[in-house]
Amino acid sequence: MPPTSNASVAIDLGTSVITTVVGERDELGQLHILGVGQAPSSGIEAGQISHVSRAADSIRASLDQAEASSGRQILSVGIAVSGAHLQSMNNRGAVALPSLGEPIRDADLVRAIDSGRAVTINQVSSLVHAIPRYYVVDSERRSFDPRGQHGQRLDVSMHLVTASHSAIQNAAHCVQNAGVDVELIAAKPVVAAERAVRSDEKEFGALVVGLDAGTTTLTAFEDGAISHTSALPIGTSHIARDLSVGLHCANDEALSVMRSHGWAIPQLVPNDEAAIQLRGFSANGGLHSADPSLVAEIINARSSEVISMIANRITESQLQQAVAGGIILTGGGASLRGIDLLFSKALESPTRIGEPGDLFGLADKLRHPDALGAVGMLDWMLDSGDAISTGQPGTLGRHKEPGGSLLVPLVSGLSRFVRVFNPNS
Repeated sequence: MPPTSNASVAIDLGTSVITTVVGERDELGQLHILGVGQAPSSGIEAGQISHVSRAADSIRASLDQAEASSGRQILSVGIAVSGAHLQSMNNRGAVALPSLGEPIRDADLVRAIDSGRAVTINQVSSLVHAIPRYYVVDSERRSFDPRGQHGQRLDVSMHLVTASHSAIQNAAHCVQNAGVDVELIAAKPVVAAERAVRSDEKEFGALVVGLDAGTTTLTAFEDGAISHTSALPIGTSHIARDLSVGLHCANDEALSVMRSHGWAIPQLVPNDEAAIQLRGFSANGGLHSADPSLVAEIINARSSEVISMIANRITESQLQQAVAGGIILTGGGASLRGIDLLFSKALESPTRIGEPGDLFGLADKLRHPDALGAVGMLDWMLDSGDAISTGQPGTLGRHKEPGGSLLVPLVSGLSRFVRVFNPNS
């Protein structure tokens, strides 16, 4: 089996499903999917590793499927991680420009970015993203790309995303136990949001809500740039747990009911909807029925609680401008029927379901909002060929250690694996 050559491989370490995507970009910039692997997730809870060997087995199963469907050997991957440990901050950096007679160059942007990412981070966290939001020349001219301009001072507004050091180390360790090297690490809410949001939405404002199994994530865009990243320790697995208790069935069956029969708004359930047949906890395994309206009421109650938590986060983090522009739902929970209407009504903002966009090749399994983490991670990798040392807006940093395992340099100097986004991309 040949190696992946110019293709890249991305893994979304989801709480319910681990998705591996092999892909490449053609000369027109179109994303071609060469292989997909999906395996039930085990050993991962709320986005974090809870059992190393089980998680490694699930990752290996997903990799095996991706290798079989692509016909290529997978040697290294990029991984998208999530969890309530993700946090963000905005920071400002500034540098003096060498000469009024010379225009701003790439090296000046690099110095400004280095200044903006030089913040004190607690010992249990690592920097995973440093994103320049915009630049300001001489404290008066705001610009997304100041190269070629003249001035005495260059400021940059940076969005910094941190993650738990141990969570990243555990994720990298599990992937390596599955038999492949870790090439890059990214925060799933960031890469998924970058894939889901259009450029006009970034400019006007948008809040991307990731309704994942273990967590609910928030990624905000304001004035053309990312402004906030965070996560809440509640997800669709909590809805399934409520259904399991309310319907007196196993959690796996409750999860299947949520996916197949779930409505987020009870009033939307059709009057002729048939009763749901369930295999309960009785000793003889007999069937019993559940009213679809009851299922919707349970889903609505927990979904409303999540929305209330999101509303509090919006107020705390002053994200009203992003919400006014619109809400984009991603993750498995975005497939719940009526969930967009529930969000729109509760938060008084237009809401749509996020989609991975144009994909070619073996993309049938990826045309749903739950695939945005893996597809966004693949985007992140394919666009990271140029070194961060160029400092060019729109180029994405990737630094490799020569030879050996990447685990040690990855967790000891993670800031070197930071992506630099172009706010206007």
